Amino acid sequence: MQTKMLERQSITHDKQEKAERDKVKKALMKGNIEAAKIHAENAIRHHSESLNCKRMAARVDGVQARVANSAAQRQMAASLKQTVTLMSKVTANMPLTETSKLMDSLEKNFEDLEVKTKVMDDAMQNATSVQQPVDQVANLMQEMADEAGIELNLNIPTAPAVGTSVALKEQDELSQRLAKLRES
Repeated sequence: MQTKMLERQSITHDKQEKAERDKVKKALMKGNIEAAKIHAENAIRHHSESLNCKRMAARVDGVQARVANSAAQRQMAASLKQTVTLMSKVTANMPLTETSKLMDSLEKNFEDLEVKTKVMDDAMQNATSVQQPVDQVANLMQEMADEAGIELNLNIPTAPAVGTSVALKEQDELSQRLAKLRES
């Protein structure tokens, strides 16, 4: 329920951001640079609030998933307890080498599960992190001026382009780990 409320707030902020962007364009067409700056700041604020709402909704979903995971782990612990009891009875009649192989297989499955869980957690963390450009107001004003076909010369330095090499490197690492899991 909390997640849906946050998602609705995010949609509201997206609509308000669009309205502010339109106001920036209108102010630029009228030549009112100060009003355009104010509307651009408001648009960026609404955009940030929208992202914050989405981020919080994702975190709430993450907490709900962890609670569900915890309940599943409790069930798994109970099942493992029964399995251990049964295995104790069975191993009394089973040769030691077969028992060793079985336990090695069980340990390998747990390691695979840990790696998969780590990959999922990393993916969720990367999905919820957001980087913002340095000079958002100037960029938004320039974008709106370009859309309106207005020459805008604010003498404001432009923001540097955000590199994607780090994200690509992390994606490659995750892909390699997943490939190793599939091979084994």
